[in-house]
Amino acid sequence: MNDSVKNLTLASILTSLFVVITIFALSTGLGYGIYLDFAVPIFFALVYLKCGGKYTVLSGIVSVLLVFMVVGDLAGALFISQSFLLGVICAYFMDKDSILMEDVFFASILGTFTILLIDLYTKGLTGYSLITEFKEMAAWFPYKDYFNFFIYLLISFYVGGMCFCIYYISLFLGKRLKILTQNAEKKYYIFRNLKVFNRFLCLKRSTFYACAIYIFIIELLNILNIKIDFIYLKVILTSIEYLSFYYLFRDSIIIIQDYILTRSKKVLYVRLFMLAVLLPLFFVFKLEFLILIVISYIIDVKNQIRLHQKKIVDLYYEKVKP
Repeated sequence: MNDSVKNLTLASILTSLFVVITIFALSTGLGYGIYLDFAVPIFFALVYLKCGGKYTVLSGIVSVLLVFMVVGDLAGALFISQSFLLGVICAYFMDKDSILMEDVFFASILGTFTILLIDLYTKGLTGYSLITEFKEMAAWFPYKDYFNFFIYLLISFYVGGMCFCIYYISLFLGKRLKILTQNAEKKYYIFRNLKVFNRFLCLKRSTFYACAIYIFIIELLNILNIKIDFIYLKVILTSIEYLSFYYLFRDSIIIIQDYILTRSKKVLYVRLFMLAVLLPLFFVFKLEFLILIVISYIIDVKNQIRLHQKKIVDLYYEKVKP
């Protein structure tokens, strides 16, 4: 039996198992919450790693259709399709030869598109939309700007945190089941030692530039007071901006810390730097952010820190890989 037939057969068996469990879960009311948010995407991420993308997509489509036809729960079917897509997105990046933090970053962006697309479909089919509800609440909220900021921040970091958890748990379960691909295996070992290697996991320089340009464009639109009336586009653009802020801020801190530690060999200087960063953080965040990314850019260009970080991670994996 060749690999294609084996993968198709296994995907069919797993699809049948998933449909039975999901029908039971939705029928009893136990399927909402943790099951749909985490169990479903992790399941399809593992199917992707074992059977490949083609059969996983087929499995997801069949599963959604069967659950909808049997249970008749349109909202449940839409949420399953959302979770299925999130699982496929995370598994796709796990299987790529890429940087771990970039995986989570791009998975979070695609996850934001996915969740808002499903919300848009839900609104069209059922008339209910969580995003529209938030917009209506903002209309009578006394501090509208703060409310909008909180909602956009909540959406971006909710999706980012969910993709991180799906990615993380899927890697560890995949390792236990011995189904990780070569690239996923490497990321598993990096993740397992994340405390040690967190300071060596930055975005690529091209991604860093792209995020900085994106933030500049969005901020320029805000300065020019150009309004975006379509709420879904507004949420997507703002959520991606907040994710970019976070990852660029994190990258800049890591690169400057690495430079200080390498040059001075004193942890005290790193702690003083962090104190200097934290004190004005909530008062002049954008100015501080601009200063940090400029300094980290200069340091990286002169010292090629991102390349050195990648070499360190690769050398470690070569030593510990099975």
